[in-house]
Formats: sequence, C-alpha cells, structure tokens
Amino acid sequence: DGGRALAIAVIGCGRMGHAVEQVARNRGHRIVARIDPRGGEGITARELDASTVAGADVAIEFTTPEAAPENLRRLIDLGVCVVSGTTGWTDGRLDAMRERARERETGFVWAPNFALGMQAMFRITAHAAGLLGRLGGFAPFLVEEHHDAKKDAPSGTAARLAEILVEATPGKARWGVAPQREPVPADMLSVAWIRAGSIPGTHRCGWDGAAETIELVHRARDRSVFAVGAVTVAEWLAADPGVFTLDELIDRRLGLHDKGESR
Repeated sequence: DGGRALAIAVIGCGRMGHAVEQVARNRGHRIVARIDPRGGEGITARELDASTVAGADVAIEFTTPEAAPENLRRLIDLGVCVVSGTTGWTDGRLDAMRERARERETGFVWAPNFALGMQAMFRITAHAAGLLGRLGGFAPFLVEEHHDAKKDAPSGTAARLAEILVEATPGKARWGVAPQREPVPADMLSVAWIRAGSIPGTHRCGWDGAAETIELVHRARDRSVFAVGAVTVAEWLAADPGVFTLDELIDRRLGLHDKGESR
C-alpha cells in the first residue's frame, strides 16, 4: 500500500488470527497485541480493554459469533479502528454497530469475506443476475462449501450472494435451505451448503436454463487469501478512517465513487 507501518492488535488467535499475523509481519507491520480468551503461547491477554490494546492503530477481529459483538463494541468505544470478518452475528445488529462507530468517530469495516477476488464476484454476480433476470428462463441457485469446523451455515458470504441473487431475480422474494421432503417454493432461492474436511471456502452461483447452465465459482485455495484481504483493508482504513462497507472502501481506493462516510 505504500503507507506507514501499523501497530496491529489481533483479536482471536485461531487459524485466521495466525494467518493475519503472518501476513501483517511480512508487510512490515508490528503486532502489539494478541488477545484470545483461551490463552496459550504468545497470547498477550485474555481480556480486551484499554490496557491490552494500548498503542494499536487498528484491530483485526476474527473470533466467534458469540464473542464478536462485545469485542467490536469494546474496540469502538476505545476508539480503535477495527476490521472484522466474524460471521454469524450480524442479523439485526450490524447497522447498530456501524452507527455506534459513527457516533464514536471510530473506523469500522465488517465483511463476510475479505478475499479481494470475492469482492469482484459479488459485482459480477449482481450484473449476471440482473441480465439473466431480464432475459427470463434462467433459475438461479447457490452452493457453498467449507471445512467441517466452520460454525455458521450457510456462510456469511453465501448469505450476501443470496441477497444479491434475490434482489436481481424477478419472482424471488427470499432465500433459504431447500426443504428435505418438499419442493422448493417458487419464490425462494435455494441455497445448499457442505461441511467437510479442511475446505477453505468455495462458492458457486449458477443459473439453469432449459438447455444450458451458467456458473460462477470462487474457490479459496488457502485461508491466507482472507488474511491478505483483511490486512489490506486495515491499511486502507488506517489511511482513510471512517465507517464503510467493503464495497464503499474499494470504490474509494479505486476512485470509482465517493459513497462512504469518512470522519
């Protein structure tokens, strides 16, 4: 990014936390805190408070759906810019968290997926769904695959892709998992999910026509892709603090639109 070296607090020191730390160090940043309630080697604190994140320019948070809301509230109230990729907690609460960050004038970005290629897939999916929806005769579907330790299903990324498909497809009013013993309701987009082994993440959007099928696939080959994206976003947020969706922040970086709110 060409900006200054950052002091980063890593919140949640599981597999994603370790990947974030490695990427951050490789890019010349300092890790000033490693916070995880489970403790363990290299953990600087079990609790998140003013003393344990002192000196941090930005926090990168990958924890659990149960822990994330309180982690984010504390970081925002402490005035620490935060990048969060924890999914499974946002229903009905994300807007309030963003408003809290605006009131505290603290930078905040949450996204279900920090792979920069997935950000392109969101936009490509929206364009394709709009075009095929207008043409008619194509039925959309969505399949996602992840490792068997992932706690939420369908994934937050799949939920966002499903929202995009429903918004752009005439006749689709909602999305959900297909019923086990009944036909899929006509107004519902069917979302299927698989949990097996150590799959980092695969998302497949498709449209089935009478004699042809179109598919868009994003396949993460390693979780480092999410860590690279999260650290990149942390660099952007430190240079341009505000409360943004990842779409808004990317547009600002690319000079496409000025849709976000900077402080």
